[in-house]
Parts: sequence; structure tokens; C-alpha cells
Amino acid sequence: MKTATRPEELTDLGNCLQEDLQSYLHESIPVQIRCRRSDKRLAIWVQHPAEATLDQDEILAFLEQTIRSQYPLVAQQARVNLLRAGEKKPYISRSLFLNLPEPETTTPFEADSVETNETEETNPPSETETPQNSDSDETQAESSHPWDQPIPEVNDEADESESEQPPSVKLRLKSSWLPLVVAGAGLSLVVFFSTLYALTRPCVMGKCTVLPEAEQLSQKSAETLQNPESGKAVLEAQEQLQEAIQLVAAIPPWSSYRRQAQQKLQVYQSQSETVADMVEALKTAARAGYESQNPPHPESKWREVQNLWRDAIAKLEQLPTDSNLQPLAKAKIKAYKTNLEEINQRLLKERKAQEHLKAAQEAARMAEVRQGIAQSLSDWQLVYATWQASMRRLKQIPQGTTPYEEAQELLALYLPNLAKARDRKTQEQISANAYNQGVQLAQLATNSQSDKQWSVALVHWRNALTYVNQVPQETYYYAKAQSLVEPYRGALKQAQNQLQLAVKMQQARRDLNQTCSGTPSICSYTLDNKMIKVRLTPAYVQMVQQRAMTARAQGDSEAHSGLVNHILTLGEALEVISDNAQLRVEVYTPEGVMIQSHNPAQ
Repeated sequence: MKTATRPEELTDLGNCLQEDLQSYLHESIPVQIRCRRSDKRLAIWVQHPAEATLDQDEILAFLEQTIRSQYPLVAQQARVNLLRAGEKKPYISRSLFLNLPEPETTTPFEADSVETNETEETNPPSETETPQNSDSDETQAESSHPWDQPIPEVNDEADESESEQPPSVKLRLKSSWLPLVVAGAGLSLVVFFSTLYALTRPCVMGKCTVLPEAEQLSQKSAETLQNPESGKAVLEAQEQLQEAIQLVAAIPPWSSYRRQAQQKLQVYQSQSETVADMVEALKTAARAGYESQNPPHPESKWREVQNLWRDAIAKLEQLPTDSNLQPLAKAKIKAYKTNLEEINQRLLKERKAQEHLKAAQEAARMAEVRQGIAQSLSDWQLVYATWQASMRRLKQIPQGTTPYEEAQELLALYLPNLAKARDRKTQEQISANAYNQGVQLAQLATNSQSDKQWSVALVHWRNALTYVNQVPQETYYYAKAQSLVEPYRGALKQAQNQLQLAVKMQQARRDLNQTCSGTPSICSYTLDNKMIKVRLTPAYVQMVQQRAMTARAQGDSEAHSGLVNHILTLGEALEVISDNAQLRVEVYTPEGVMIQSHNPAQ
């Protein structure tokens, strides 16, 4: 049986109870246990996470049974306190009464009654605190021992001799005998309790019931492990093996069953090691499941969980092939590999999410730099495309990853910049289109002018001027477009003048054709931008002269008057044509002699 009285032993007791309770709970809920001693009472503090809920009665019953069976000599009483992490006071506190075993032989000593102090400390020991047992406490414990020291008997002769001696002599005699009496009594107690301890060890006297009991526990454990339905069954089998090991290990060397016990111990320990490996794998898997709760987690946490699942699988794969645990191990390996694959996917998703976030932030920084120096349409197209790339990366970050919340915040932060870049790109597109269209129309107008197509040129110049005036302000092409406005206006005015001149020339040519036509043809003409030259045809002059000579010879005044009016009408028609065309007109004889001129009225 295990005992714990000194501070270091109380620490070991707390660790042992914590390990036993943790195994009982399958590590689904992490617990911490610390022990302290107050007089003869043992104070046990059990701390667990605040969010966990324990079955109080089950925990108390388990601790009571464990202390009674494995640590019966630690105290007569114990008080168990259940405490939530982060709280200073227990939410439940219950006393356990642990009866010490009665001695098998009677002694001449009488036990005094011991009052139990019902008052305990309300503050639990901290995790790093070691329960204190000062020398003064040990001294006080020795002075309040429940058994009185025996008083040696003295015969009558000694009494008479002592009564005849002086008081100082009697005092010296008593003083010299007292140490011998106390030493003898102490030696007797040591021998007595040593003998009692040796005789009360298992399988020393009488029939040995420990070995059959341990074998029964071993068989029960083996039956449980034949087809364990869950990890809990494995834990139960492990507890049965541990109990069997403790039973046979307690058989002392002076027992006749010692050799048999050692053989059994080796078998049980070998079985226990295999079960312990299985339990360790189950504990590792339980921790992996616990650590993976409440996602999302960072990549480092998923790697930790990934390694835990790998460790659990590796431990199961290392179990002996002939072990009774193989069916359960294979089922667990299959389940754990499924969990590992899921964790791998989680890890991959988390890694990709981090990569998307980093790329999005880098693209945003690049977009800001480009936006600060952008001018032309191509510049703003690149800025807009860069913001789009950043936003696209952020939208690829899925829920269930740690960067998701940050990605949503960045989406809201980057959206105004994207809209600004889009609007500016649109403005620059409009600006570039208007400017380029204006330049193209101006080129067409120039080409039309070269072909003397003044009306076509006039239309192109008007449209070109309209387009350059449509270039928005604060755009890259605005200044360039403004520099073309005045030249285009001048070209438009020139085209208008040329068109007007062309129209006049065309009209003058029609009028001249009409005036000079006849039988015979009256005249011919040349027309340019400065002058109209009209030359009378010889046939016309000859006809006029003949008619004039005939009229003079016949004395026909009307014929002569009509001929004069005809010549005057021709001159007036030429003057009208000159005025309309705003060109000087000169009339010549067939011989080239100018007979008439006219300057247009201004």
C-alpha cells in the first residue's frame, strides 16, 4: 500500500491521484489535483476548466475508492474540494472518512480520543505551491500523539530505599533510570511494529489469496481486450491490469510465493505495456480532437494537431501483430487517418488562405503606388487591374480560416479605391476616345481640303472641334486637346471661306456659261480666285458687225437699237457676275484688246 506523509509525498500523492482521475476521465477534461495536510485531515483540491461539467458524485466516489484501496494510510479523514479554473473558492466540498486498519494484536496502550478540526482553509494551493509541513508542525504532531507513554512499574523495596534517601539522591536515581526506560520502550515499539508489518504483508501467513485475485483481474482484463468496443473499455482493462500488478508487487521477498509472484508480475507488466501503448495512442488522439475544437486555428496549431494524429496512428501501428487490441487498433487507425486527412485539408486551406491574404495585401500596396503616379489611360487601366487582383484574392479566402475576418475588413477598405480607379479609368477612356477621334477627323478634313472638297472638309473640321472640346478636365489628354482647339477653329474658318469662294466660283461659272452661250457662241472665259477674263468670239463680233452694217444700210433704227441693247445687256450681265463672285471682270476682243472692265461692289 502507498503512503504519503511528508510534503514531497503529498505532491506525489496529488500527481498519482491526478493521473488516476485523468485516466478515468479519458483526458476528455483536463484536471489538476493538489494535496495538503491539515492536522490529521487530508485536503484534496481538484481543479478543472470552467466550461467543463463534472459528475460530482462520480468524481467523489472515484477518489474515495482510490484512496481507500491504494493510499489507506494517508489520513483518517479527507476533504475533497471541486474548483473551477479562475475561481478562488470551491463550488462543492465534501468530507471523506477513511478508517485506519485495526491492529491485529492488543497492546498495553490505550488510545486517547482525538478531536477533528472541522475548519479547513478556503484558499486552494496554487499550481506551483508545495504543501508545507514545518518542523513545528511535526513537533506538535508528536506531542499530540494519541497514545500515552507507558509508566514503568517500581517494587516496594525500591520505594523503601528511595524513601530513606535524601530527596536529592532520589531525584538523581529517577533521572538516571528515566532515559533507560524510555529507550527500552521505544525499542520495544520499533520491534513490535516491524514484526507486525512483516507478518501482515500479503502472502506471508496463511493462505495466499492475492495471486488468485490478481489472476482473476488479469483474466478479466484479457476478456475485455478480446473485443473492446471503445477506448473506455481499454482504460478499464488497463486499470484491471494495474490493480493486478499492484497486488503481486506487494508480496514481500520473505514470502514463499515471491517467485511465483515475480513470474506473474513479468507477464502482467508485458501485457500492461501493450495496453499502455494503446492508451497512450488514445490519449494522443483525444488531445488531437480537443486541440482541433473551435476552429479556425492558425497554421501552427493545425500542424500541431496534424502531428498528434500522426503520432497516434504511429503508436497504433507499432502494436504487436498478435495483440488482442489489433481489431480496435485497425478501426482506430482507419478513423484517425480520416481525421488526419481532414486536418490536412484544413491545413492546406489555412495555408492557401494565408497566401491569398499576403498576395492581396501586396497587390494593394502596388496599386496604391501605381495610383499615385498614374496619368494616361494605360496607367489607370493597370491601377484598376491591380485593385481587381487584390479584391479577387481576398474573395478567395474561405470561411473557417483565420484570415477570413481580416479579408472581409480589407474588402470594405479596398472597395472605394477600386471604385475610384474604375471611374478614373472610364474618364481617361472617354478622354482618349474624344481626343483620338478629333485628331482623326482633323486629318480627314485636311485631306478633303487637298482635294478641294471644301464642304466635306468643313464638316470634318466642325466634328473634330466638337470632339476635342469633349475631352474631360483633369484627364491626361485634356491639355493636349485644348492645344488643338484654336488651330481647329482657324482651319474651320478657312474651310468656311474656301467653301464660300468655291460656291461663288461655281455660281459664276454657271452664270458665265449661260451668258456666253448662244449661236454663235458669244464669248469664252477664264476664271480664277482673282479675276474673270471674258473674250468675245470672232463669230459673235462678225455677226454684230454684219447686223450693224445691215441696219445702217437699210436705215433700220430698231435693228440698230436692238443690237446696241444686246451689247449693253451682255456688259450688265458680266458686271452682275463680277459683283456676285466678288471678282474683277475684264472683257476682251477676239484680238485680245480689253474693251471693258468692272470691279465688284464692296
